[in-house]
Amino acid sequence: MTSRRAQEQDDKRARILRAAVHAFSHHGYHQTRISDIAKAANVADGTVYLYFEGKREILSKIFEERMAASLERGREELRRIDGAVEKLRRLVELHLEDLGENPELATVFQIELRHSTGFMELYSRGELRDYFQLIAEILEQGQKEGCIRNDIDPWFATKCIFGVLDEAATNWILSKRNYRLRSSATQILDFILNGLSASPG
Repeated sequence: MTSRRAQEQDDKRARILRAAVHAFSHHGYHQTRISDIAKAANVADGTVYLYFEGKREILSKIFEERMAASLERGREELRRIDGAVEKLRRLVELHLEDLGENPELATVFQIELRHSTGFMELYSRGELRDYFQLIAEILEQGQKEGCIRNDIDPWFATKCIFGVLDEAATNWILSKRNYRLRSSATQILDFILNGLSASPG
């Protein structure tokens, strides 16, 4: 009975988060009320407060849990790939696939998070630092393999790469998603590697 109750609570919490993503993406974070989220999740307003203190915590949990899931997926897939260039290629694809397959979530990440007063606090959370670390480790591996320039700081390059991916996703959202986001992967990777590749000889 306890296990069943815990499962029901987990399901209800997940339903509230999904409803919040939908509401934030369609109405905006600031315009969305707790009652809007509750209605979309088919729960009472008070039920939302049993799981979250308010909208800010809901937004924070959406960010944290999605970043954690993306990081776990990335690490799992990269374990099966050897070379740094192929790892970087797959990471770019995964980043764009994840957002491209979830347009409502992409809108929350790329638009609504920026309008939140707590965005910089969310931006510096451990999950994003761990994601940066994953990219930096690929670049360091590439430097050891001789396929990425040694005169570039991996952390500086990591932030540049994330910035390119972030801007590509934002442009996709603002363009009303009239193309597949993942289709940008090859062009983005070519741009990144032409700036990072070691010169022959």
